[in-house]
This record gives sequence, structure tokens and C-alpha cells, in this order.
Amino acid sequence: MLWSAIDTFYLSLQMKKSLLLTLLVACFLPFATAQFHFNGSARSLGDRCYQLTPATNGQVGSIWDTTKINLNNSFDANLDLFFGCKDADGADGIVFGFQPINTSIGQQGEGMGFLGVSPSIGIEMDTYQNSNRGDPSYDHIAIIKNGDITHGSGNTLAGPVSIGSGGNVEDCQKHSLRVKWDAVAKKLQVWFDCELKLTYTGDIVNDIFGGNPLVFWGFTAATGGANNEQNVCFKFTTLIDKPTKANLCKGDTVQLNAYGGVTYRWSPTTGLSNPNIANPIAKPDVTTTYTVAVGDRCGVEFNQEVTLVVNGDPILIELGPDRTLCVGETARLDASGSGARTYKWSNNATDSIIFVQKDGLYKVQAARGNCTATDSVLLHFIIPPSVKLGNDTVLCENKKLILLTWAEAATYKWQDGSTLPSFPVAYTGIYTVTVSNKCGRDSGSVKVTYDDCHKVYIPTAFSPNDDNINDALVIYDHGNVRRVKSFRIYDRWGSLVFEKFDFTPNDPAFGWNGKYNNSLLQSAVYVYVAEIEFTDGETLVKKGDVTLMR
Repeated sequence: MLWSAIDTFYLSLQMKKSLLLTLLVACFLPFATAQFHFNGSARSLGDRCYQLTPATNGQVGSIWDTTKINLNNSFDANLDLFFGCKDADGADGIVFGFQPINTSIGQQGEGMGFLGVSPSIGIEMDTYQNSNRGDPSYDHIAIIKNGDITHGSGNTLAGPVSIGSGGNVEDCQKHSLRVKWDAVAKKLQVWFDCELKLTYTGDIVNDIFGGNPLVFWGFTAATGGANNEQNVCFKFTTLIDKPTKANLCKGDTVQLNAYGGVTYRWSPTTGLSNPNIANPIAKPDVTTTYTVAVGDRCGVEFNQEVTLVVNGDPILIELGPDRTLCVGETARLDASGSGARTYKWSNNATDSIIFVQKDGLYKVQAARGNCTATDSVLLHFIIPPSVKLGNDTVLCENKKLILLTWAEAATYKWQDGSTLPSFPVAYTGIYTVTVSNKCGRDSGSVKVTYDDCHKVYIPTAFSPNDDNINDALVIYDHGNVRRVKSFRIYDRWGSLVFEKFDFTPNDPAFGWNGKYNNSLLQSAVYVYVAEIEFTDGETLVKKGDVTLMR
């Protein structure tokens, strides 16, 4: 079972103009993974939660803080535990233990990974009834020493007592555990689901650990022939959650954000927008230590401190809005009014004022002691318009042309008032456009003439009488024909009397001289068929009649 994130507390500092400092602190600061040594099946679930065992038989898992604590100092730990979802066939339980030996111990089964660890003290939460261990017939909790889980042996310091409602905590629910050690009164107290379950008063350091107050602490769990998923999630514990300090400048606005509580009380109230909410706004004029009392669902309050050290007047930078300039211009970026003593720009400049002529995002960090501020501005340089519509042109009647011009951040005005950067040509005429931007203005025009690109001339009559006048039937054009792919002539009965292939027009050598097989044909009307490829790439078939005159 994966839990949602629980009871996390942090502080984020948001400054006047830009985010100058962000600090995660205090009461429920998440563990770094390296603080714990993992054994067996233990693994991190994130959000300060750890799985000790999966719901699999024969598992043992433990987590131990790698740094020893001093039991001459008091501690207060508040946690959530999950014992799984199986009751009758679930096992085995969790131990919150303290021992000076090492961080790599644990056995599977009824010992819950803590059996035989000596010297030690542990809060045993047993979910399987082992008659050979003197277990009661319900899930129970007890304080034990020296890894002895057999009740009645003399090593049970408090309990066992019923741990949950109806004697069952393998109910698919999370349960709260609070353990408090008062080193002065030498009193160990255990609350479960907001109810005080166990109290033990004794000299733990001397009686159990032989006068050595330095011990490892952690959690162990195990399964045997029965199993359950068993997890632990850390809320507040003074074993790891420490006071925090942050630096800021006078006049900065700070948002304090506390999460996971039912009630919140901040003090002192000076400089706070509302001392009774999770996220008041703080604006301290002098160095101030704020304490938040976060009340949990059991009505218990846990206190944590954050000290805001006010270093001096704020640094204010205003480079202005992002700008567009013309190529050749120089931008002046001025951070000199910030009250800072040092400056560092993204282009490695260190002056308070810089001059630039290139595109880019320019950032500056200004500092005076511990007070810093940043700002940035985006500069873009553009060129003036230059209109080039091309040379005057002739278009075939079925062709289309789009006139296009472009300049950055420009406006456009064509001869008919159109304002787009492109213009579709549709008729013969002169097309004009004026393009303007903040850096200049330019105009251009082009003449477009539409023409019939498929014009070809084939005479309707010719007289092949050797007078050098109209002696051959020739295909003529004015530059529109690329080649004549074929030219055929038929008599009135449909007989082919002439053909030529793949030639250029206007050449009498490829014309018909009125003969067939070197014999003169009689005056008559003949039919021609010409397949012609034009310069625009199209191929057309031209047909017609021609009269041969003698």
C-alpha cells in the first residue's frame, strides 16, 4: 500500500521582484536517503515513507540511522505506521529500537528483526500471536530490552497491552505512534492512535547500556510463514528535524509555509500577516526567530524554529521590459541604482552599466554582503525592410503567381490597400508594396503581363509551285513552342501522306512540300494533326484543314 505524502513542513522565501532565496526547512524536513542504512527488504517509498517488508513470506527489513544519538538528550518522535491488510494470516510486526551494536542486524519471523539484539531497548508492536513467546491473543504493544520478545521473562519493561481497537491493527489503515523520552525524568512514554499506552521510568543509559548513551535508532520488521506489507512514515521527530536559519535583506517579503497540521500558531506575531494559518507572510525589520506550533490530529503540538537574519536594506534592480532595437543601435543596461557593491552579468561583465549590440537574454546578479538580487532583459535587434519583388515578368494565362516580401516586425501596404506580406497576382498590371518597421521603410514594384503561351500558327493554304513563295506547309511560333513532337498530314480518305517527329518550329526543312513518295499530289483539302510541347511544359494536340493549291 502506497500512502500519499504526509505531514511535510517547509519554508520558501519569495522576494520583492525576483525569487532571491528558497529554503526548505524545519519541522518535517524530508530525510536524505543516505541518513539511513537499509537492510533486507527495506526500501524508500518517498515522502519520508519506508517499506520494511512486502506482503511476502520469509522477509526481514530494517532501517537504521547511520549517526548515533545521545540518550542523555530528550527526544520526541511522531510517526505513522502501516501493518498491512491481513488479520488472521498476517504477520509479524514492527519494532522501534535503540542499540549500540551496528546497522546491519535482523532475523525473519517471530523475532521481527530484533530478536537477540543486546544490549537494546525497543517498542515492540506484535501482530502475530506466538504462544511460545507468551503473547496475548490480540495485537499488542510492549517495551522490551535486550531483544527478548518473550513476555514474562523479566525483560518486558512495560506491557504487553492491546495495541488497537478490538485488538487488531492489520486493518489496511495507518496508525499514529508517538514516542517521547524525557532524559531528565528518565521517563519513556508511548502513545498509539492518540492514546497513552505505555510508560517506563528507569535509567536506560546505565541500567541497559552500561553508561554508554550513544546508540543507533531505527525500525525493524519481519514476516515468516504469514505476511503483511509493513511500512513506517516519519512525521515530526526531534531526532532529525532541527531548527533552521535563513538570510534576507531588510524590506524583503517572506512566505512561511507549514504543512500537515490541523492547527498552527506562529510566534512572535510581529511582522506576520496572520499567525494562525499555515502560510503567513513575514516581513521582519530585524533578525527574528519564529516558532510554529503545529497541532496534529491527536491534539499534540510540535514546535519548530526558523530564524530570519535581516542583513540590511534590499537590493532593487529594474532593467526594464524586453526590448526590440535596430541593428547598429546600442542598448544601455543600467543596474547602478540597485544599491549593490558587486555586479555579475551573464556576458561576464562586472560593471554596473553595460552597453550591448547583440541579441540575447542579459542577466545581472547584484550583491551587497549577503543581500543579492537578480533581473534580466531580452534584447532583439532587427534590420530595416528591403523590398525585392523581382523583375518584370510575363505569365501564361493559366499560371498563378504569389508576390512575397517580408521584414521583421513590419507592416505592409499593397497597391489595393492589402496588408498581408503576400499578394496573389490575378491580372496584367503593376503591383506595388510599401513595407515599414521601426527601423525604416522601403517600397518596390513589378510589372506582370499575362499572355497566351500556346500560340502557334499553321497556314490554312499553301502553293508548292517552286516560286519560293509559300512553297511548304510550315509550323510557326513566336517563342512559345519548345518542340514539335509529331506532325502528320492525311488525305480525304484518311491515308497518311506526310509525317515528321521531334523538331523545332519556323524551319521550312521540316515542312510539307505537297508531295507523297516524291510524287506531286493534286490540289485538295488535307487534314493535319500536330502534337506540340510548349515552353510552359504543357503538350497540346493541334488539328485543322489545309488547302493545297496548284
